[in-house]
Amino acid sequence: MKRSRKSWVLAVSLNCGMALPVVWGGDGAAPARTPVSGTALGSPPAPRNAVSLRWENDALAGTDENYSNGISLAFSREGPGLLGGFWKWFGAEDGRWIASYELGQIMVTPADINRPIPDPADRPYAGMLYGALSTQFMDENRFHGLKLITGVVGPASLAEETQKAVHKLIGDDEPQGWNYQLKNEPILNLVYEHRRRYTLFESETGWGAEAIPMVGAMLGNVLIQAQADAQFRLGYHLPDDFGTTLMRGLGNLPFPQSRAGTPAPRKFGAYLFAGGGANLVAHNLTLDGNSFRDGPSVHEKPFFPAGEFGVSLWTRRFEATFSYVIWGKEFDGQDRISKFGAVAVTYHF
Repeated sequence: MKRSRKSWVLAVSLNCGMALPVVWGGDGAAPARTPVSGTALGSPPAPRNAVSLRWENDALAGTDENYSNGISLAFSREGPGLLGGFWKWFGAEDGRWIASYELGQIMVTPADINRPIPDPADRPYAGMLYGALSTQFMDENRFHGLKLITGVVGPASLAEETQKAVHKLIGDDEPQGWNYQLKNEPILNLVYEHRRRYTLFESETGWGAEAIPMVGAMLGNVLIQAQADAQFRLGYHLPDDFGTTLMRGLGNLPFPQSRAGTPAPRKFGAYLFAGGGANLVAHNLTLDGNSFRDGPSVHEKPFFPAGEFGVSLWTRRFEATFSYVIWGKEFDGQDRISKFGAVAVTYHF
């Protein structure tokens, strides 16, 4: 049957005006299904599951303040998952779905952790223990991710016990001010990201470069924020994915695969990456303090820049990413910018 030349575009605006475009043919027929990456004729099927461990810590950057530590464990698999129906509400039928399930812990501290009574002009002690569900949809060079986070901030996060145990293990000073941390409060937050991937150059030898701009938004009692970033990467056998991420974001992205249509599956690849952007913040629980009770707090800055650079290595089964992150000052009176290192290791099966 001949396809009509007409098409209609449905765009749904999420949070700060970002849109999820979905296109149908005028005769109601769905577009041709996108080939699954890494399934070239004669090649083994691509992995459909992944386990990811992510660790972010300021000690990797030589400091011990502000964003002190974050760790998460995530399981991802091909398919819509529990939240995947969200995309189908807007007509998304063809492409690649990833569902992720994540557990994590985050802690932030003031600059001087040796004070029994923390400086009231510095950021409060705060810990967060959370679980998250996410759904990710990819169509050629477009990516949409939605993440639902719930958990608790406060003593129930066990951040105090975790930091004291680690400091004792490595022979460091025990932090003294956790008695003044934020009180227990349940958390609920949404995270949305839209990414595009643009090829800057690609050679027959396997070398290439790409640009990956991103916009995102967060909404909930933890963070109300909008952000815009761009990442550039240069390397050998760039994978069919959408770059890297942090825990203050989606936390994990689609596991890398060989490009669709590749004559033979690529067994490995590596690339350098660098990027940066801006964050507009209306609310940050770890700075503003508890939502419904008095306690320590500082006034957050409505804008701060961020930058990151690092290296990523991948094979058919493993991926390892190492990066160095710099955040601008997040609150009034902050003495220094925030710096931390990030390590992420993923196993595909």
